[in-house]
Parts: sequence; structure tokens; C-alpha cells
Amino acid sequence: MNILNLKLRLRKLFILSSLLLLAACSTTQNFTTQTTSFQRWPADAKDQLYRFEPGLEQDLEKSSYVEQLRRQMWKTGLSEAVGRQKARFEVTFDYAIDGRQQMVREQDPFYDPFFYPSFNFGWGWGHRHPFYSGFGIMMAPQYRYVQTSYNRYSLHVSIRDLNNSGREVYQATVLADSGKANLIQVMPYLTSSVFDGFPGENGQVRKVKFEINKDESN
Repeated sequence: MNILNLKLRLRKLFILSSLLLLAACSTTQNFTTQTTSFQRWPADAKDQLYRFEPGLEQDLEKSSYVEQLRRQMWKTGLSEAVGRQKARFEVTFDYAIDGRQQMVREQDPFYDPFFYPSFNFGWGWGHRHPFYSGFGIMMAPQYRYVQTSYNRYSLHVSIRDLNNSGREVYQATVLADSGKANLIQVMPYLTSSVFDGFPGENGQVRKVKFEINKDESN
């Protein structure tokens, strides 16, 4: 067998093994949010009533996010005011999307590796990290840098004490980065994170990890 045929066979073997490795990978991945919160939560707040800022639910998009936040408010120990009930606390929020770019180092899948004879055997790494094959031939992987785009999503939530001149008693900002998901897909994770560990330490930064199906992030 000449060196050219061996090179082609090894290249096919490398591609096949890569595909098998990808197929064996888990179908889930982690999605991480970062929450920064500040609080001076009243000691007598438990079981008090809250309301959302008037007008939020007039907007169709915001009303869907209000509903998501409403499902998380139980973590605060507050109950929502109904009808003419007077609420002590008022909840408001806003959100933003910031488009960003970054350089990512990745292995070039179309690179034709440089093969050369070696007296070494077995699998391992050598000078300039060449990849040794069991045939005594080394394959040096080629990497490239590509520019990718992603969005940084942010959700800011504030709770004010209406019995104390509207003084802010809790605020939290949640950040999450995604190159594929849109705001509608990301918002449930943002709202789930905003009251994580409530009320927490003043000035606390914490990360929350969610395990999601890869298909959901596409």
C-alpha cells in the first residue's frame, strides 16, 4: 500500500470516528444564566400583597412575560392582590437584547492533515501536538478562528414598597448568552433565575444552570 492510499484510508477513518463520537454525545446541554441582585427586604413582608405595574399587561408581548414572572413570585412569599385589594408591593420589569460578536477557535473539518512517517507507536501527543496513529504516522490537526454572532439577553426586575414611599426593596438583573435561541425561548430561564435563592445576600452574583434538550435551543 502506497503512502497516498494509506493517507486516504486514515482520513476516512478519522472522519468516521468523529461522526461516531458526535452521535454518541448526549442530547442535552447546559444553559447558564447569571443573576446579580440587591435587596433590603422587609422582615414583615411575608404573606403581604403585590401587584404588577399598571399597564404592563396592555402589551401582548409583555403580558406573556408577566405571566411567567407571576409563576415565579411564590418564591418571594408574597401573594398577588385580587380585585380591589390594596397591594403593598409593586413589581416592574424591563428586558433588552444586545447583539454581539466573538472569535471562536475551532478545528477545520475540511483541512487535509499533513501526514509524515514516525517511529512512534500508539496514540499520543508530540511536538506541536501532532496526533499519532497506531500505524506510526502522525496527523497534525489544523485550527481556524471564525467570527460568530450571539445575543446577550437581560431581564431586570424591581420590587418597590408602596407603604414606604415606593422605596425599592429588591432588584435583580439576569443575563444569558445564546447564539441560536430567541427571546421567547430564553425568557423562561431568565424569569426562573430572577428569584433564585430569594432574597439572597445584598450584592450577590450567582449562576443558575439548566439542563435542556439540544433541539430546544435550535
